[in-house]
Amino acid sequence: MAKLEFAVPEAFPFSTDIALLRSHINAGNHLGNDALVSLLNEARGRFLASRGVREGGRDDGLGMVNADMAVRYLSEAHYGEVLRFDVAASDFHRCGFDIAYRVSDVSSGRAVAVAKTAHLVVSPELGRAVDAPAEMAAALKG
Repeated sequence: MAKLEFAVPEAFPFSTDIALLRSHINAGNHLGNDALVSLLNEARGRFLASRGVREGGRDDGLGMVNADMAVRYLSEAHYGEVLRFDVAASDFHRCGFDIAYRVSDVSSGRAVAVAKTAHLVVSPELGRAVDAPAEMAAALKG
């Protein structure tokens, strides 16, 4: 299989640390794929909250959906390690944006993974993607 390639920004305006629990570890005794997805979701939620952006329950009735995800693993992570999730919004377009992640071990600085998720702003009432509010993009770029 060809190596997955995607652009990762040089600067990440937000970081959050998350300790690995036993429930994050798979039968191979390292961070499981499913657990990394959950941790990326947590990091995204913390990033959005830090910018005052709500994913759902918004006053305008809009929500966000994850439309795509790419992950490139660089090393294993193990129980007890604390991972740093550097997060940046990028690639803004009419209906949404991407979020890039750089994941590393706090104590050693070892790169664990890079990832990117694509997000669309949706109207549950209309059942489709809609224009992203200008204030959302401004908050995420800020």
